[in-house]
Amino acid sequence: MRICKLSVGLVLVVSLCSCLCSCKAENKGKVNDVQSDSLAVNTEPQYIIQYEDDPFYKFLSSLPRKKRMAEIMNYKGEDAGMSYYKYCVIDFPLLSPVEQCADVCMHLRAEYFFRQKQYGKIHFHDVGGKDHKYTGGASRQALNAYLKKIYNISNTASMYAEMQIVPSLSDIRPGDVLIYPAKGNKLGHVVMVSEVAKDSKGDIYFQVIQGFTPACELHIVKNNDVSVNSPWFKLDPDADVIKIDNFTFRKDQLRRWK
Repeated sequence: MRICKLSVGLVLVVSLCSCLCSCKAENKGKVNDVQSDSLAVNTEPQYIIQYEDDPFYKFLSSLPRKKRMAEIMNYKGEDAGMSYYKYCVIDFPLLSPVEQCADVCMHLRAEYFFRQKQYGKIHFHDVGGKDHKYTGGASRQALNAYLKKIYNISNTASMYAEMQIVPSLSDIRPGDVLIYPAKGNKLGHVVMVSEVAKDSKGDIYFQVIQGFTPACELHIVKNNDVSVNSPWFKLDPDADVIKIDNFTFRKDQLRRWK
């Protein structure tokens, strides 16, 4: 299994010529120093990546990352002023100037099945519960048109209803989502689990990716509750809630597509 190092512990200063263009090791089996904007590398402890052979994890981990100092841009191509939330930005072009958090999650799932040529698995429910299947085959134009249609008829509420509860928090895995649905005038939000790891004691840590509204770039979320620049959130399997910065999710809001 590949080993990843969390940004806690002894800080060592590295030279400016160090490669800071990625959030993770590019080659399987290499040790990854999770690097910060301050060009510091922290050495302890080591984290063992889980679900490394999972195809969806491989898809998510293959998405290119922008350079370390890249900021989140909004749909106008301007700095969205969201550096507080960003660990790093993922280079994943969006399809619409109003693509929202739920849209991004559906976009990622559809893109995965499209690349796998499993076109029949691309389908999402609308807010009324009706299932809409993709029928465009290998046509990228057809996929984009389908997703833009889905964006208009689906949201966090339809996703929430369509997905199943993950029965145990300790079973968290890449592709799961933390979601609270829109209801009435209350806006919903959703983040997708992108990576899961364990330390030598068996404690579970995870990363999440998200997109804000409207059409801010997909990014790995920074954990602002720790003193170092880190994308890792520690999971308490016995907790009733999971806190991701300003958002608090109930344990039954950890969901998985059926």
